[in-house]
Amino acid sequence: MVYLVVGVDHASLAPWHANIAARNVGRAVRRAVERAAAAGVDLVVAAVIGPGSAVMAHPVPEPAAALRAA
Repeated sequence: MVYLVVGVDHASLAPWHANIAARNVGRAVRRAVERAAAAGVDLVVAAVIGPGSAVMAHPVPEPAAALRAA
């Protein structure tokens, strides 16, 4: 399945998006973060769009308390 992953760069707040082929939402998010990191982007995922333009719930990789401040 192909997901549209949308987010921003943590440091600059520049928008980022990519179509990611994956078996499920979690894998799509991981692949998007890896692809963004390869391009020098510290990705913060804002949304994952699936089939029929449905906004998909995606797992958060770390608790909010562990997130670093901008």
